[in-house]
Amino acid sequence: METNNRAMKTIQQLLFAFLVISISSCISESIGPQGLQGPEGPEGPQGAEGESSYVFEYTGINFTAPDYEVYLEYPIDFEGLDSDVTLVYLLWEVTTDSNGDHLEVWRQVPQTILTENGLLQYNFDFSKIDFHLFITTEFDSSLLQSFDTDDWVVRAVVIPGEFWNGRSSLDFSDYNAVKEAYNLPELAKHEDIHLRR
Repeated sequence: METNNRAMKTIQQLLFAFLVISISSCISESIGPQGLQGPEGPEGPQGAEGESSYVFEYTGINFTAPDYEVYLEYPIDFEGLDSDVTLVYLLWEVTTDSNGDHLEVWRQVPQTILTENGLLQYNFDFSKIDFHLFITTEFDSSLLQSFDTDDWVVRAVVIPGEFWNGRSSLDFSDYNAVKEAYNLPELAKHEDIHLRR
């Protein structure tokens, strides 16, 4: 009987030792020396550089009496989102640099101008399908001149909300900086715009 008890204790001890070894091998990780670096894989195909925003240009825009406003729709194939942000720029003038190259001067809206009659402001609001440009004045709007209201070139830059937050240090009043930051395409140049004011 004593032999049976001793045999049982031995079996229990062996089972316990086996159990401890099994559990410890599951818990502990053996870290050996790091192997050699494998060869570098083949380079993947180069994708086309994509735009992170969109730019739309409108030409021959006239602010007509009595409201001096205009609604401009985005192209039919453009699907805007509620989170998109729209920036609007007016082509203010085209100048020539020392090499004789034409330089476009774009001004961000809203734009306030001091005229001989008082303040005039170009302003806008937007939705996911269009934007609304309008002129407000602190004087009788019938005193507006044709160079204030007629034949504008307008660019609207639509920035998806996901890209808007990461560019807080960007000078949005500089169209060329916005163009570069958001990888906007090059649009046609204009050569026949004269200084507005």
